[in-house]
Amino acid sequence: MTATEPGTRRGPAPVQGMGMLIGLLFLVLAALELMSGVADGSGPHELFGVFSVSGPWALAHLLTGAAAVFCTRSSRLAARFLVAAGTVYTVAGLAALLPLPQAVTDVLPMNTAGICLALALGTAMLILGAGWLWRRPERHR
Repeated sequence: MTATEPGTRRGPAPVQGMGMLIGLLFLVLAALELMSGVADGSGPHELFGVFSVSGPWALAHLLTGAAAVFCTRSSRLAARFLVAAGTVYTVAGLAALLPLPQAVTDVLPMNTAGICLALALGTAMLILGAGWLWRRPERHR
């Protein structure tokens, strides 16, 4: 099949664009968390007065964003990243619903808004990544 035939697509796959968008979202979130004074270590902080944040949580968002941007190099890698990161954030949101020791909640604080955000974003990432990985390739004649 040549590139001039109708039905061929050039450019990045949609999953790569979504991975880049999610990666940039995490990088902006990490930057906002760090600007809110999280790095000074002086007690609990809130982002926009809603989301509880901490230094390790900001670092996790920074690393997730950097990994997402890196993984958008190929569609399969982007989809696998979305599945892996979506699983981690969904599990973190579900774990925050359980009574956790004080040491864990100090490092990774999760209030109701943070739990909802982690569950929603994690689930969306899982659906996007798994949907791309499990789709059947189109058959060409």
